[in-house]
Amino acid sequence: MKRLLSLCACVMVFSSALAQKPPIKFGDIPMEHMQMKIYPRDSSASAVVLADYGESILDYANNDFVLRFERIYRLKILTREGLEWGNISIPLYRSGGTDEDLGSVKAVTYNLEGGKIAETKMKNDAIFKEEVDENLTRVKLALPNVKEGSVVEVTYKITSPFIYNFQDWDFQTTIPTIWSEYRTRIPDWFYYKRFVQGYLPMAVNETKSEYKAFNIHTRVQSGGGSGRSVARTEAVSERVEYNEEFNRLVVSNAPAFKPEPYLTTYRDYISRINFELSVVKIPGSQMQTYNASWEDLNKDILKRDDFGGVIRGSGFLKQEVETIVSGKTDPKEKAAAIYLWVKSNIEWDGRYRKYTDGNLRQVLNSKKGSSAEINLMLVSMLQKAGFASNPVLISTRDHGFVRQDLPVSSQFNYVIAVVDLDGKQVLLDATDRALPMNFIPKRCINGQGFMVSETNPGWIPLASPKAKTLTNVEFVLSDEGKFKGKVQFTHDGYFGRDARRDYYANGKDQYVKELTDTYQWVVTSSEFENLDKLSESVKEVHQVELNEHLQTTADRMYLNPILLNRLDKSPFTSETRSYPVDYASPEERLYMVKIVIPEGWDVEEMPQPKALVMPANSARYVYNITRMGNTINLSSQLIINKPLFSQEEYGPLRDFYAQIVAKQAEQVVLRKK
Repeated sequence: MKRLLSLCACVMVFSSALAQKPPIKFGDIPMEHMQMKIYPRDSSASAVVLADYGESILDYANNDFVLRFERIYRLKILTREGLEWGNISIPLYRSGGTDEDLGSVKAVTYNLEGGKIAETKMKNDAIFKEEVDENLTRVKLALPNVKEGSVVEVTYKITSPFIYNFQDWDFQTTIPTIWSEYRTRIPDWFYYKRFVQGYLPMAVNETKSEYKAFNIHTRVQSGGGSGRSVARTEAVSERVEYNEEFNRLVVSNAPAFKPEPYLTTYRDYISRINFELSVVKIPGSQMQTYNASWEDLNKDILKRDDFGGVIRGSGFLKQEVETIVSGKTDPKEKAAAIYLWVKSNIEWDGRYRKYTDGNLRQVLNSKKGSSAEINLMLVSMLQKAGFASNPVLISTRDHGFVRQDLPVSSQFNYVIAVVDLDGKQVLLDATDRALPMNFIPKRCINGQGFMVSETNPGWIPLASPKAKTLTNVEFVLSDEGKFKGKVQFTHDGYFGRDARRDYYANGKDQYVKELTDTYQWVVTSSEFENLDKLSESVKEVHQVELNEHLQTTADRMYLNPILLNRLDKSPFTSETRSYPVDYASPEERLYMVKIVIPEGWDVEEMPQPKALVMPANSARYVYNITRMGNTINLSSQLIINKPLFSQEEYGPLRDFYAQIVAKQAEQVVLRKK
């Protein structure tokens, strides 16, 4: 007997699952929210999320599974600075020419007028779409009549064919949130890994498994074989059983996440939950496994025409490579020449991409490209020159960290290059024309990247050498308390990159003017060296005069010998910190000064030398001051030897900086003879 059982019949019941009422009703605005002037729990808040409710359900429609997501979002604007929170955007996933469907969009602004609530509805022509990258479209809503004191409210629904792209949820943001609730309903035929992050407790954390059983009626054909039997159709009833997991998560009174210095992105540390599809096992069908391994992902990406295909292809680049390396025998010189050619000929258009939008010939003709087009071209050219070079998928610092136990390409938003030189792996990124070859942009330094390779895929640390800057000051102090002399800066690595970018962006005159405004100089002349030589240190020398940099009395002068770049306050003001301190790269700042004091004056008081060292020499500060005749010599050196300090190291690091601030505040006292 041949059975004609339709899967559709058994899964249609998902949409009829019992639903609980949302915690808020769209359009039902309490008067106390309209009258709120400040948020009592945080008087500094410019806006506050009154309620954020979302629900995701895995459903069946049009012979396929879909994800249905519904959200109600309500926000109070408290100050003029909070007006930016009235700009609402909705991310939509896209892949292979298919987009998630956004529907039932409603947005209303509420204001108090004459003691009554007046509402202004958003019109359909206030909805705009922006294609961010190959996988993201952002829908922006321009809400009307938003001002201080407004309450804005938005609701919408998303229907998604991408069952692997289950909606994640943020319980916290950079303004306070009074109530954030997320509910999910998932049949046990689908297994999603859940990743919960953050430090806020759940006010509600409910999980229920609901047994469901029902009869489905199908039509079955029997008979119709050899002999005189006649085929006939008869109704058959079959019982289908499954469990649906219901989750309800609530965080109440979430404080604003306060970004602090040396942080990748706040999204790495706020309280949130992420979902990743792992296994689908539907009765009567073969089990499907998602995100099987990094090896599988490596193979899939190499097969893509917009990734591996452009590296293997692009045969027209072969002739360019031969021309570039002609006459060169040293491998480092060849690689440097190719790297310089790419960054000189292709300007970065500012787009973060991991796949190309077109072929590389078009990129070369237009002389502009995304990060993927520039760096995949670099890999292709290095390979064509005989180098072992591969692309490296990364997540930039503002995109978030990568979970190495989760092999999905959506964790990455950027690609750089790596090349083997003298047995060492050298990271390259040709998007930044102001960086030397052995440095990648700071935005790219975020944990580890995944090297995509035909022969040896795997993880590679994202790092750059130590950045250094030296300030050398030689001043003569007059009886009137004026300084005159020379200031020389020497910048390497990221410090050199910043100097080059500022110089070329603003021009010499504006560059010097900003220095004079910052330090209150009078500049008589300025010279610059090595701005175009990326492998050399940037040098700048200024002849200057300084006034009002010390206090004087009839017979005393009080001067701080650290006349430039003094650390007036610590970057670490919070007593505790729940996330790491991430410098991105090691760095060294050396300040050396020679001050010739005027005749007829003597040193009455001078700071004592001091040395500070953190455990394992992870950071070090040395302050050394001496006097030889009428000359005061000072050296101040701050070295950060590792880029990442854990939460447990924050206390000692905070104390380390506090001692530096105190030391650099000390003065030299001169007394008139």
